[in-house]
Amino acid sequence: MSRYKVDIQALPAQTFNAPLGSNTLVIELQWMARLEVFRVSISTASGNLLTAGRFLLPDVDLLAGLYPPPKVNYGSLILEGKQPTPDNLGVDNTLVWSDER
Repeated sequence: MSRYKVDIQALPAQTFNAPLGSNTLVIELQWMARLEVFRVSISTASGNLLTAGRFLLPDVDLLAGLYPPPKVNYGSLILEGKQPTPDNLGVDNTLVWSDER
């Protein structure tokens, strides 16, 4: 089983490439001030959208239940720790990828 931390910064908005095993995904985080939650969009490196509009919440797998189900097993991507805010993102919590679902 492979498992490692995905680097994120304490910012209200960011887009970054995340090498997850043998795949690279593009992750966009956008702080929604009114709801006080981060909105997440995830695409493949080639630009195919996997999911959009999910919330970044502790202990929720961002790669679960993708529809239509991808032919590739992307594993799981879970935020561990406290509820994220622009001030504590990547400080009081950790985004963790695992090759197991």
